[in-house]
Amino acid sequence: MKTNIFSKLLSTYLVIILITLLVVGLFLAQMFQNYYYNARQNELTVKGQEVSAIFINYMLGFQDPRTSEDLLFLLDRFLDARVVPVERNNLLLASCPGFHEFGLSLTDSELDNVLNGQIVSKRGYHQDLRIQMATVVVPMFVFNEVVGAVFLHAPLTGIAGTIQQVHMLIFYAALAATVLSTIVGLYMSKSISHPLQQMNRAALEVAGGNYRQQVEVTSTDEVGQLAHTFNYMSSTLQETIDALSQEKTKLENIMLSMSEGVVAVDDNGSIILANPQARSILGFKQADLTGSLISGEMPPAMSDLFHSVLQGRIPETEEYTLRNGKIVSLHVSPLQAPDAVWGAVGVIQDVSEIRRLEQMRQDFVANVSHELRTPMTSIQGFVEALMDGLVDDKESQARCLSVILDETVRLNRLVNDLLDLSGLETGQVRWPVEPVSLPPLLNQVITKLQPQLDKQSLDVSIDSQPGLPQVLGNRDRIQQVLINLLGNAVSFTPPGGRITLSLSASPEDGFVKVSVSDTGMGIPPAEQEKIWERFHKVDRSRTRSAGGTGLGLAIVRQIVEAHGGGVGLISIPGKGSTFYFTLKTV
Repeated sequence: MKTNIFSKLLSTYLVIILITLLVVGLFLAQMFQNYYYNARQNELTVKGQEVSAIFINYMLGFQDPRTSEDLLFLLDRFLDARVVPVERNNLLLASCPGFHEFGLSLTDSELDNVLNGQIVSKRGYHQDLRIQMATVVVPMFVFNEVVGAVFLHAPLTGIAGTIQQVHMLIFYAALAATVLSTIVGLYMSKSISHPLQQMNRAALEVAGGNYRQQVEVTSTDEVGQLAHTFNYMSSTLQETIDALSQEKTKLENIMLSMSEGVVAVDDNGSIILANPQARSILGFKQADLTGSLISGEMPPAMSDLFHSVLQGRIPETEEYTLRNGKIVSLHVSPLQAPDAVWGAVGVIQDVSEIRRLEQMRQDFVANVSHELRTPMTSIQGFVEALMDGLVDDKESQARCLSVILDETVRLNRLVNDLLDLSGLETGQVRWPVEPVSLPPLLNQVITKLQPQLDKQSLDVSIDSQPGLPQVLGNRDRIQQVLINLLGNAVSFTPPGGRITLSLSASPEDGFVKVSVSDTGMGIPPAEQEKIWERFHKVDRSRTRSAGGTGLGLAIVRQIVEAHGGGVGLISIPGKGSTFYFTLKTV
């Protein structure tokens, strides 16, 4: 069954009005009911505190017990509630069903709260009386000790009639609003659907070849504007429009699908075309650059290349480094007519990543070659000495073999670190994450490095913020970070020095900060920015003697950044260094 736009608009108006009224009505009814219940409970609580002070005098013998029943009768009438004082010895019966004939029984947990001196307030349905009840229990204190409690039971039946009146008011309001919205919806729906029906009939005429078909315009709103547009469209030859639209669409799709930026200029250097990729690479601020001079939009060196091609009529290619650090390759070719050059087109490619990878490859080869040369030369020298018989006694031979073994172990460590770092940098390493508590993990790391700490006579302490939250990460990788940082501190702290491990949390940013501080030699300011780079060593001789590869801190940075955290360094030469990193809390 087909439904026209008139029916859809009308039904939409009605549904919106009805849903709105229903939601508002239910909300108001519930809010009014909750307000009354809460107000009644608060009133009983305040009165209960006053009543408890009165009955304490009876319990202490300051008042004649014979007057208590008269007082209870007056309180029942005055408070419109049943008042029942109970001594502490009888409170345990308050959780039994039927303890109070005119009120609600307490649960065990609620009874415990009363015995602990807390006011208990509850409401519910009384099965025997078949009404909603509110019960408030106020403990009575003597010398800060609970000696009993006052129970106040009040029916909540007074609001039923008021709520019923609210429901009827909402119903009549909804009925009136429905009738009114129906009348308004009929008018508005008709004012929209009638012009659309006219345009539908005119569109059928245009489809049949009658391009002079016009639609009567009766309004200035969006529907009237649509009618104007339709009249303009029908006066144009459809075939020509379709042909131009297809060609334009093809060109736009080609330009949008290219990963390179494309900029075309005329013979005067004015931009006639620039795709989004070109605007993104070059940082153009304007969305439409058509008509702008290229000399005013592009860097001078790049615009000069366009002018050179326009004059020389020969394609040229150059590379440029932009202000934002990007390296781009610009290839410009002339746009030639049979007798002249009418413009030029430039293809811009962002080659920053390519050049960065090339530089990384060159640096990697140079650094690896340097790190491999020393142990390989040492191994070769000792092996040649052993083969040539230059080392005769067993003690010297054992010393040579020990050196060869140490250098072999160092080479193996270097290869393993290179593999780890390569996997981290390329994103090929994936590990499961879980909530991790850092203090126990720090103790495990200290235990593993205890022999080195004892050998150096180093004092290690942990300064942990109370209530430190857990972090989200991989336990083994976080332990690797801690071992690397603590191992560095052990290697570069003189005997008798001190190492401090600090843990602190910042609730504002949701990170835990882990710091490893030592009293070592410190790091010069010029070296601090490079300390996280691969193969960078502040003291190469000492690093080599400590068995370092120059990759530990680079691995630390990659692991922490893979966890969504960051690393940092604070160092004062001659006083010590503090390496720190942050991890996200759970």
